[in-house]
Amino acid sequence: MKRILLIVFFIGGFFFPVHSQPKAVEGMAEFQGKKVPAAVLELPYSADKVEEAIAEKMASKGHKGTKSKDYQLYRSVSIGNEKTPYDMYIKAEKKSRKEKESSIVYVVLVKPNEAASADAVIAAGGIAEGKYLLNDYSSHVEDYNLRLEIAAQEEVIRKLEKKQSGLLSDSTDLVIKSKALEEKILANSNEMAQQRLELEKQRLNLEAIKARRKN
Repeated sequence: MKRILLIVFFIGGFFFPVHSQPKAVEGMAEFQGKKVPAAVLELPYSADKVEEAIAEKMASKGHKGTKSKDYQLYRSVSIGNEKTPYDMYIKAEKKSRKEKESSIVYVVLVKPNEAASADAVIAAGGIAEGKYLLNDYSSHVEDYNLRLEIAAQEEVIRKLEKKQSGLLSDSTDLVIKSKALEEKILANSNEMAQQRLELEKQRLNLEAIKARRKN
């Protein structure tokens, strides 16, 4: 029985793999000219889209970012189950030259209103909170990109539908023109037939007149 269950589980696992979200890890980030501890997350989306998605998420929570060198700074952000406030520095960079559609996201936290420095980052800790935020926001980034894909696909369909509508209109016009042309061709054929009859009639008249002269 155990053997059967293991086989079923293996088959199920093979044919139905479980999709899991990328998870943030502790890493290092370049900050104020030094390497500091940071929460790091790799995502299969371009850096600009990741930053747009995060900005949208932060705006929904009432936060507006400001540029701070190569980071976006969001002040007094409540993070984690304890809702601990931090000033959050976040940036997304392309993974590599070859992998432009993948990015690495860095979150560096300092205590609210504290001057940004490598020492302040180390003193604040907050790696767990940064990982919590990135893991929490990754689903929004995925949803944001799906919405962009949907909008792009809808635009493709809209353009195709517009072109199809134009082709249908052209087809209708061509059918109308074709019918009118057919009518003209028919009228021309009828007129030519009548013309031949009239021409033959006049030739016969001519022969009759010539015959009278000979007599």
